Amino acid sequence: MTEIRKSILAGLVFGLIIGLFQAFKSNINHALIAGSISGIVFGIILYSFMTSKTVKRQTQIESPDGKPIVCSGWANHVINVEGVGGRLYLLTDKLQFQSHSFNIQNHGLKIDIEKIKDISFYNTLGLIPNGLVITTLDGQKEKFVVDNRRLWKEEIERLKSKIILI
Repeated sequence: MTEIRKSILAGLVFGLIIGLFQAFKSNINHALIAGSISGIVFGIILYSFMTSKTVKRQTQIESPDGKPIVCSGWANHVINVEGVGGRLYLLTDKLQFQSHSFNIQNHGLKIDIEKIKDISFYNTLGLIPNGLVITTLDGQKEKFVVDNRRLWKEEIERLKSKIILI
């Protein structure tokens, strides 16, 4: 699914939920229509934000040793209760996150592949199957919200097995 379709669908679902809430709370007949339209507009704004040159520049990484990027995508790094927005990159030797500057907790994070002990899943809000937990050898747990978490896990495990074989 393309990024614009994902953004509009996310906005539409959000708008419908808010519209339902308003329809039941305030007994407003047009709340579902207003919620849907607002959700679509929100989705378009979200897409415009994600594809802006500023955000792309801020979340771009450089691989100083020329290592290829195996996988990359938009992600939230969950720190305490904040989902810090940015991009997650998987290189042949490390997992790297780079936030954009529109967050409260701006940061970058690098985890060497050989220091990853376990990769598991969790559901955001207990419902949405998009969470990835990286546990390091020292017991640190880093949570990410990603698209296609199974692919991320498979690719990280594949790289880990290559390191073990070497």
